[in-house]
Amino acid sequence: MSLRRISALTLASLAAVMLAHCWPCLADAQNPLVIMQTTKGTIVMRIYLGLAPGTAANFLDLVNRGFYNGLTFHRVENWVIQGGDPNGNGTGVFIDPQTHQPRYLALEVSPRLHHNGPGVVAMAHGRSPNSSSCQFYITKKAAPALDGSYSIFGGVVQGMDVVYNISAGDRILSAEVAGSGEPRPAAGAPTQPPPAGDSGF
Repeated sequence: MSLRRISALTLASLAAVMLAHCWPCLADAQNPLVIMQTTKGTIVMRIYLGLAPGTAANFLDLVNRGFYNGLTFHRVENWVIQGGDPNGNGTGVFIDPQTHQPRYLALEVSPRLHHNGPGVVAMAHGRSPNSSSCQFYITKKAAPALDGSYSIFGGVVQGMDVVYNISAGDRILSAEVAGSGEPRPAAGAPTQPPPAGDSGF
């Protein structure tokens, strides 16, 4: 059995465990929040565990491990920021400390999730669509050409002003999984709703 197949099975199992056991106390168990403190401020993301279970479970696992703490946003363009690379240059992947093997994700696409505006959170990958690991990006504007080619697993619900102000080299100070209630937006901060029907992200 290939390493990629093992990784896919492991993530499927992890997602099932999270759905069944890790979030029973949350009112919206399938869509927890991640609060990410950065050198420019706080970004709050809704994680769509119910719509992208494998990809979301991977991200939540890395957050719970403290993997992202101290890493940088290495790529900043007018339409996107990208971070979560342990090498800080776009080449890094997550190496499982137990198996000492890289963890890769299969492409996971939901018809309800689209790159239709700012605040879309998705996994970056290399040439293969099944090479996502730990690097993620947040859009600053719509990018519909990416639909179907990248795994969307969340949306920013608070802190888009922070996303717009991130510069290359800014760091993730900490990230933690929080409850499922909607955060109260800071005055003037754009917010993004969870997906509804066939629109939204």
